[in-house]
Amino acid sequence: MERNARKRAEDCLAAVAVAEYGPSARVTFVRLLMAGMPTGELLGHISATKVAKANGIVERCAGQGITIVPVTSPEYPDMLRHIPNPPVVLYVRAGTSLALRPERCIAVVGTRGAPLEACQRATDLAQQLATMGWTIVSGLALGIDGAAHRGALLRRIDWADAVPATVAVLAHGLDRVYPPSHEPLAESILANGGALISEYPPGTEPLKHHFLERNRIIAGLSRGVAVMQAGPSSGSLVTARCAADFGRDVFVYHEPSPDARHAGGQQMLDDGAIPFTGAGEILAEYGTGRGTFPLPKGDEAVSIEEYLSQHGITLAHLLEREISGEVQRLPGNRVRVRRARSED
Repeated sequence: MERNARKRAEDCLAAVAVAEYGPSARVTFVRLLMAGMPTGELLGHISATKVAKANGIVERCAGQGITIVPVTSPEYPDMLRHIPNPPVVLYVRAGTSLALRPERCIAVVGTRGAPLEACQRATDLAQQLATMGWTIVSGLALGIDGAAHRGALLRRIDWADAVPATVAVLAHGLDRVYPPSHEPLAESILANGGALISEYPPGTEPLKHHFLERNRIIAGLSRGVAVMQAGPSSGSLVTARCAADFGRDVFVYHEPSPDARHAGGQQMLDDGAIPFTGAGEILAEYGTGRGTFPLPKGDEAVSIEEYLSQHGITLAHLLEREISGEVQRLPGNRVRVRRARSED
């Protein structure tokens, strides 16, 4: 146990130190890490100045409850690890142990200056996807991002044991929240089993280029990216282009409009993005969710709402299953799945 803890500490220190290098040297060190070079050996090639700075960052993270996840860690999301230029290290604040499954992540992004109706659509979309067991990934910005996080937190099913409702990828250190008005939202995300993620150590300011850099992480963490509204120069376009480059699905809310805030989305549709007007079209690309999570075992009682979401069916279909004897309605708005009888 002590040996494992020592190795983890060494891995974290090496990754944090490597992240302090410029792009060229950083790529070289990451290749060595990914090739399996022992971190103790790698540290011997890193400057003492970088190691000393990394030590300070590690200590600061420990004092602020921030978890360090190196690119070589089993906890590092595998889909993100295999994008071009993956973050060497992720800094994570999570209310509980983060069980992130990128194959069950959908990014919902859009302009900061979205009108109220567009924000409401983002909230509804995120709530419906999260209720079906998807994690909503966004950037905690004003406008669409914030609306998406709030919608995910309204999910009607508690999937806490399977996937977090929502994850925010930040463009600065996790010792602060930007914009400050979203501090309560960030705390709600943590309180409900979600997480705040950044590739920047504590103390890093929210500089303009950091927002563009973090967009590749939003795309890399997600199976698909849903763009609710994007102007011709929106940062959401960067996220969508990254997603396309990474082989992810790109969905664009389809609303023919002369509003310039839709111009970027229209261009993506012209380039082959998938149009959608609701959660159903996105879910259809991946199936209804049937079989994604273990279905209730025989004689196990679950709420009706949970059963509907797990099976991707309506109340009408549930009634058919009750008539056929496949499920039994119980008091307290619950159903029990009957065991299938063996054939003679």
